[in-house]
Amino acid sequence: MSRQKGKVEWSFDFESMGDRFSQFFSDVMGEEVEVKSAELSAPLADASSAQINIDFSVGIASLTALPIDSENLFEARINYIGEYEFEVSGGAERVISLRQKGPFPRGVGQLMGVKKDLLWDIALAPNILYRLRMKGGIGETDIDLSNLLVDAIKLDSGVGKIALILPAQDGDFAASIDGGVGKTDVVIPAGSGGALDINGGAGEVTVSVAADAALRLMADAGIGKVNLPDSFNRIKGGERFVGISGVWESPGFAEADKRIIVDFDGGVGSFNLKHFDGL
Repeated sequence: MSRQKGKVEWSFDFESMGDRFSQFFSDVMGEEVEVKSAELSAPLADASSAQINIDFSVGIASLTALPIDSENLFEARINYIGEYEFEVSGGAERVISLRQKGPFPRGVGQLMGVKKDLLWDIALAPNILYRLRMKGGIGETDIDLSNLLVDAIKLDSGVGKIALILPAQDGDFAASIDGGVGKTDVVIPAGSGGALDINGGAGEVTVSVAADAALRLMADAGIGKVNLPDSFNRIKGGERFVGISGVWESPGFAEADKRIIVDFDGGVGSFNLKHFDGL
């Protein structure tokens, strides 16, 4: 066995790229757009589980947990343009969907100028089991699932920055991320176990775990590097002409009760595995 720690050799300036997109849209479609607001909710009632489908729009978005005594299963406060679609169905097994409806208005060129005013703040009840399907929009998305019970997570990244904290729960999680364009940061809380599949897009992916986490990384990087702590042992794979592939394990992985499996299929960008002190 050998040990490997790579170095990032390049990076994209996504913020500058976003500014250039903004200027392009403003030049081509320089009309004003109307920003509207809405508050949405769905009662908890007799729900024991829920499928949540969210297609984030343009701007700044967040998803987190409601207070433990909330009477609602779902709450959202959105500032938006155009039209949205909000659907609630089912009883004990609820289905809730929120998405941007139809095309953006003709003045979409001004969206970048008002993106800080466009908000999708969403919160879910902490005491039922969820399956989450989310599509990233254009902007920054902060998803904190640490106080929620989630057994299945599917995230299709959009354009921008995504920060995702996975659940801290007794049961194992199953999470899948399809990369978009931008930076993706994933935190796996201490004591968690489960599987995380990442298909890299164009940008940097960073996964942070506790220093004592039992983790196996299976990586097939595209154009970029795999960077991980020195303590990891490489058990398979090697350098290629372009990219890197292999399997790495943390010390004591085989004997651990709680294990994390990360499968990274790279695109254009580096993969970083880091340790944190605690969460």
